[in-house]
Amino acid sequence: MQYRTWHLLKASDKEIFGPTDLETLRGWASEAKISPLDKISSDDRLSWQRAPMIPELQMDLLVQMPDNYLYGPTNVATIQEFLATGEIDENVTIINCLDNTEKRLADLSWFQASPQQVRSAATTFVGTQWPDDKKLPGDASQQSRIGTLERQVMELQRVVDEWQQAYHRMRQQFIEATGREPL
Repeated sequence: MQYRTWHLLKASDKEIFGPTDLETLRGWASEAKISPLDKISSDDRLSWQRAPMIPELQMDLLVQMPDNYLYGPTNVATIQEFLATGEIDENVTIINCLDNTEKRLADLSWFQASPQQVRSAATTFVGTQWPDDKKLPGDASQQSRIGTLERQVMELQRVVDEWQQAYHRMRQQFIEATGREPL
């Protein structure tokens, strides 16, 4: 079996991490360091795929936030992060994209079987941290900044979604009024 190297392209700042191995990439995903907007390459950066499209990262879950906004697809680790930061609680709805089921987080067996509200070094893979040369001084403030940026990305994504819905409504109104597609 041929060894593949992977690269991660962060959507937030276009920074590229890698080359790295699949185990490290999975570790980054388990530490909620890969967002649904990030891209992954396994062919030396010739082509990129959105992170949720990489089956090995298990980004198969949508989180229906308290305001009904859908976040994801994402993985269990990101859900743990949202719990730890208080952004969600056990009453949010989780949608499994693989089988299209919807369940309350508290009703999921993996939530019941582990202390999801607590994230620490013991709940993540060992040796999967960002490379030292990519870390900013003050790791705690960095985590706070990352949380703030993730919330900003989610809010901006919500605004984009609203604009897309408005566009589709206006497009449909145009088609109905003129009987043709807009230019």
